[in-house]
Amino acid sequence: MRAIGVFLLFSYSVTSIFFGLIVKDFDPSSVLGKVADYSVSFDNKFYDFRMKRHLDPKFLSNDITIINIDDYSLQKIGSWPLPRSIHAQMIRKLNHFGAKVIGLDIIFPEKSPVCGQVSPDNDFAKAIEEFQSGGNRIYMAYTMTEHFEDAYKEAPGEIYDDVVDSQSSSSSNMSEMRVSKYTFPTQALLESKVGLGYINSNNDSDGIFRHYPLVANSETIYFGSLGYNVYNAFVDKKPKVRISNDGTGIASVNGKEMEINNRGEVKIRYKGGMENFPSVSLHDLISSKDNNEEIRKKIQGKMIFVGSSALGAHDLRPSPVDSKMPGVFAHANIAEMLNHQYFYQKSSDSVRYSLIILFVVMILVLLFQRLDNPFLDVFGIVSTILGIHFLDEYYFLPNGYELKLFYCYFCFIATYSWITFINFMEANREKKQIKGTFARYVAPTIVDEMLKDPDKLHVGGFKRDITCLFSDVRDFTSISEGLSAAELAHSLNMYMGKMTDIVFDTKGTLDKYIGDAIVAFWGAPLEIGNHAQFAVEGAISMMNMLPDINAEFRKLGRPEFKVGIGLNSGECNVGNMGSDRIFSYTALGDNMNLGARLEGLCKYYGANILISEYTLARIDQEKIKIRPIDKVIVKGKTTPVSIFEVLHSWHPMTLDPEAHSFYMAAWNMFQKKQFAGAVEICDQILMGLEGDIPTKRLSELCKKYVNDPSLVHEDFDITKMTEK
Repeated sequence: MRAIGVFLLFSYSVTSIFFGLIVKDFDPSSVLGKVADYSVSFDNKFYDFRMKRHLDPKFLSNDITIINIDDYSLQKIGSWPLPRSIHAQMIRKLNHFGAKVIGLDIIFPEKSPVCGQVSPDNDFAKAIEEFQSGGNRIYMAYTMTEHFEDAYKEAPGEIYDDVVDSQSSSSSNMSEMRVSKYTFPTQALLESKVGLGYINSNNDSDGIFRHYPLVANSETIYFGSLGYNVYNAFVDKKPKVRISNDGTGIASVNGKEMEINNRGEVKIRYKGGMENFPSVSLHDLISSKDNNEEIRKKIQGKMIFVGSSALGAHDLRPSPVDSKMPGVFAHANIAEMLNHQYFYQKSSDSVRYSLIILFVVMILVLLFQRLDNPFLDVFGIVSTILGIHFLDEYYFLPNGYELKLFYCYFCFIATYSWITFINFMEANREKKQIKGTFARYVAPTIVDEMLKDPDKLHVGGFKRDITCLFSDVRDFTSISEGLSAAELAHSLNMYMGKMTDIVFDTKGTLDKYIGDAIVAFWGAPLEIGNHAQFAVEGAISMMNMLPDINAEFRKLGRPEFKVGIGLNSGECNVGNMGSDRIFSYTALGDNMNLGARLEGLCKYYGANILISEYTLARIDQEKIKIRPIDKVIVKGKTTPVSIFEVLHSWHPMTLDPEAHSFYMAAWNMFQKKQFAGAVEICDQILMGLEGDIPTKRLSELCKKYVNDPSLVHEDFDITKMTEK
């Protein structure tokens, strides 16, 4: 088990590092597909966290400025989408302040509404022509689609001006796309010879935008995206792209290579968020004076991206650096990344280093485990992880390596946890065997307590307030004489098993079996709150279970059991009693003896459950129905104790609540020495419950006092027992 677990965890991590998924081709809706998605998501988020911490908060781009269509501008201008006349003003202002290249992260697929006037589109197109007449360039956005029914059958001729210098075979497997009919600029704007760049974007499986489209494949002709084309115009170069048969590719920028996936995307190595790129509010730009040097400084000779940060424009996207980053900043980051060759290293290099770290540290983990010292284990694991963290922080991250540290850390920690778990299982196997054997003889709570605190495994006891229970089968000797040894054992085991289960279910402790008798107590070894309540409820459950047990006996043709139960509460000496070699967990004391006496009195009083006044004082009498029976001095005692019968579900007075009310009235009259009235009530009860012994006894006692008043003395309501 140890070796299998380590092998599986290690294999999972190696496979995940290689493929980014557990298995590449699993259906995302399948269980393993979902596990793969979660796995990749955790790895991505862990890298995002590390990367974001590594960003320079003081970075400010020197080559890129954002013209921000913010909420302030929309409020001032008063309309959305913005009129084309506003865009014309913006282009002229940017031209005046010396912008070099402009990328419009805005689509213009529809004509401007016009009524008998010159279309604003014409003025917008004229502003574009004016800007480009000096050798500068403007790029307008459109989108590509994989749904060919929504696309042009053939790519519009205007986009061929922005074909990427590419090298690929006709069998390239890069995802094929077409120009969308619904986002391509209107003809009036295209006539301005404006440049074009597509702006598709796809989020990762966890909803975060980490990739940026660089090139799109349309019948093995490759077209550049907005950010890519703006950068190319800014440096006045056409970088080459090589596409492999598997659909992936390499973009070469000033001699440095950048990987492209089979969707034509590159992973953005973010330089920052909104605060890291200079910006000018659109309204501030179009309303600025021509001599505004502050704006000129931000625009002159720069790449300009125009886009919206307004909430109503719905162009906010979750990114690794900002949970609500306007889409225009993705263009800015990719242009900054291209301009400074701030690329990620080849994924093969990152995988190689990740595997080296995984192999080396796995060996260290296994060596630490061999030391068989938990403190050294933990110290070694923590030190190793900290060492890898510093390597990543000060070498790998700054140099663009995407180490798969989530899988590495997962493998280290999971392997350590697995081996620790196996060691724990092995170390506790003998302990569990002892517990399993020991629990056959004493209550599980005692076993748990002793295993938690082995010091309790000694002879001796301690004072504890508990409630004890004694139960006994009536006339068991007669029953045993009529059954074979096997039948007797079967009947007794069935009875004892169900009664013992009730003891344990009500948080009781089984003290011992004495033949057909059961001795149990509540409140030790563990505190359980109101132990008397638990004990009495347990006794009621025992009596409620008895009819079902007797029904089974009747089916087998065996005698039924009649049971008496006595309970008492008070302080007892509880603990291991016996010798140092052989002992048992039990309770001793006068209160235990009184509980045993009450069980013996059940037959005399014709009751099933008798409790003392000490137990009665501890229970909730609204939940448990009782009736007073007597005040008795048990054998060996001199102090009288009041005793009460607890009524279970099939008790005659539970089934006949009126009889119970009459009995309580008769008892109160007896206490007030109104014996004649008590006799009349008892006789009424006995007309319906002629076999109720406590009522008969109360009636006879009252008649005795009616016939001979001289017998009524101070202790008229006390019975002194001469037998157990």
